[in-house]
Amino acid sequence: MTQFTIAQLYPAELGITGDRGNVRAIERSAAARGLNPVTVLVGPGESLPADVDVIVIGNGPLSALRGVHADFVSRVDALRDYVAAEGVLFAVGGSAELLGSGIDLTDGGTLDGLGILPYRVARTRDRRVGYITVQTPGVRVVGFEDHASEWTLSDSSLAYGTVTAGRGSFASGEGRGEIVRHRNAFAGNVQGPVLPLNPGLADVLVTAAAERRGLALTEPQSGPLDEYAHEARAAIDRFIHDKGFKTIQL
Repeated sequence: MTQFTIAQLYPAELGITGDRGNVRAIERSAAARGLNPVTVLVGPGESLPADVDVIVIGNGPLSALRGVHADFVSRVDALRDYVAAEGVLFAVGGSAELLGSGIDLTDGGTLDGLGILPYRVARTRDRRVGYITVQTPGVRVVGFEDHASEWTLSDSSLAYGTVTAGRGSFASGEGRGEIVRHRNAFAGNVQGPVLPLNPGLADVLVTAAAERRGLALTEPQSGPLDEYAHEARAAIDRFIHDKGFKTIQL
């Protein structure tokens, strides 16, 4: 089988919201499509694999973002080239914020971003907490949002999903949006972790990576984990209908 390489960047520092689960979901999707997934954990000061198919970067608090900031910035050229070459990248929460042009903090300070993705983030005192559903092209995404940030996109056409329940990360037309897609780089605030709940989104990532390399994929077969995801999504939908959402003022 063809090796399919997944790199999780900063797994210890930016992996607090089940981000390893996102990696496992990509592994499972790749294996189901006839590939041999191999995951490499990459910490500060360590090199990304030369031939990586998907890079996953997770979530962490502001202290963790500051802790990896210098190392993250040192990778900017490599990551920018990777995205420009249609490399698949999936970032959630704090790491997604750092991939933009910068983060404006509530104390008036700023944290420079890498400028790879076309948005800027403002931290707010309005914390968005609750289940969220997002309609993307062909895939309905269900998960959990817990963030205090508002994103401003420099190119509105890169909004990948429309929020159908919840708050989301940015304004989109007359509604709200969630998840940005720039080439094959995906960034957002849906947690949970999101990919085990949404195997269709994991398959989008694997398919994009396979197309980049010209790999042939087999037709996936449904299994018990797909049924678990279906049941979990249904339970969240029921909760959304019955309970609604919460907003926490900081």
